[in-house]
Amino acid sequence: MACLLRTIIAAAMAFLAMSSAANSATDADCAIAEAKDFEVWRARCDAALVQEADPIQRAKLLFRRAYVSVEKYRYDDALKDLNEALAADPDNPLYLHERAYVNGELSEFAAALVDLDRQVALQPEEPTAYRERAHARHFSGDLAGAYEDRDKEVRLTPDSPRALLARSGSALWLGRFADAAADAKRAEKLAKAARDDELRTEATEFLAVIERWRKTSPRGGATHCSLEKGINQKTPPTLIGDCSQAFLAAMNGVAKAEALTTRSVAWLVLASDQNSSTGDLRIALALDPKNADRHVNLGFSYLTGRFSWAAKREFDRALELERNPFALAGRASARKNLRDPAGAFADALESQEIRPNEAASWVLADLAFDEGNHEAARAHYLDAYRLGSRDDRLIARLKELGVTDPAAAAEKP
Repeated sequence: MACLLRTIIAAAMAFLAMSSAANSATDADCAIAEAKDFEVWRARCDAALVQEADPIQRAKLLFRRAYVSVEKYRYDDALKDLNEALAADPDNPLYLHERAYVNGELSEFAAALVDLDRQVALQPEEPTAYRERAHARHFSGDLAGAYEDRDKEVRLTPDSPRALLARSGSALWLGRFADAAADAKRAEKLAKAARDDELRTEATEFLAVIERWRKTSPRGGATHCSLEKGINQKTPPTLIGDCSQAFLAAMNGVAKAEALTTRSVAWLVLASDQNSSTGDLRIALALDPKNADRHVNLGFSYLTGRFSWAAKREFDRALELERNPFALAGRASARKNLRDPAGAFADALESQEIRPNEAASWVLADLAFDEGNHEAARAHYLDAYRLGSRDDRLIARLKELGVTDPAAAAEKP
C-alpha cells in the first residue's frame, strides 16, 4: 500500500526515546529492541505498565508498546496506547508523529493531519514532520499542500536524494513536468555519488514515469482519455499521458477522479504497473469520497495486490454508502482470504441475490470446494463461467471436478 513504511528517521527517534527514558525498574521490559518474541515481550510490557504509576513514564512505555504493535499490524491496539500516551503528554512530537502514521495507515488522513499540524508547530525544523504530512495531504487530495511540504523537506535537507525524488513526485501531480524531471535527475546524480544503486534505479525509473505522463496524442491528449480509444489504437499507446492531461485539465473532483480511474487501467494494460494503478485509485477516491464505486475500485485493486485487510476496509466503507453487490462480493473475497469463511459466505450469497456476478460465484465455489462439497463447487464454478469468466484456473478446476467441456455444461439447466 503507498507510503506505507515508517521512515528510518522515525525509527531512530524511537530508539533515542527508548535510550533516554527515565530510570525505572520496569523501563527495560518495554524496550523496542527486545521485542523479537512478541508474545513474551508483550506480557513483560503489560506487567511493567501495571506497575508504573508515573503518567509520563507510563506514556513512554505505552509509546513503545504501540510502536511494536504497529510492526505487527495491530493498529487498533497501537491507537489505544497512543491515545493514552498523548492524554498524559499531549505535546510530545514523537507520540503525535506515531499516531499520525497509524491513522495514515488506516486512511484516516483528517485525523493524521491534526497531529502532524501540531508536530510541525512544535518542531518547525523537523523534516520527518513535513514528510509524513505531505503523505497525508497527498492521499487526502490536497496535492498543492503535499508539494509545499515536500518543498519544505528539500529546503531542510537539500542534499537528500530521497527528499528530491519525493518532491519530484509531488511536482508531477501538479503538472510541473520540468520541475519533476529536474528533481529526479538531481536525485539520480546524488544517489550515484552515494553509490546507492537502489535509489539511483528508482530515480531512473521515475524519469520514465514522468515521460509517460507527458506523452500524449498528437492532437491533444485530454479528449482521448478513454479505454476504447487508448487501448486499441495502432500507434504507440499514449493513454497514460492522455488521461494525465484530462486529469490536469479537469475543473472538478469528480471529473479528475474519472480521468484517474481510466488511467488506473492504462497503468495495468500498458505498463504492468500495479502500484501506479492503485495510487491513481486512491487519489480518485480522495477527490470523490462519497462515491461508493471509488471504494469498490480501490478495494479490488488492493485484493489484486494481496492486501486483503485494506481491501475489506474499502468494501466496508462502500457498504456504508449503499448496499452495493460488488462491494459485497469484494468483501466476501477479502473475508475468505482473512480466514472468515462464514462472513465470506454470507456476503457472497447476499451479493448474488442482489445481482449475480463472477466475483461472488468464485467465492461461493472456492468455499464449497474447500469444504469438500464438490457438487456445490461445480455448480458455482459453472455460474462463474456463465457470467463470463474464462480464467485458466477456472477451466482447470472444472476439469478437476469432471467437467471437460464447460461450454456444453454451462448450457444445461
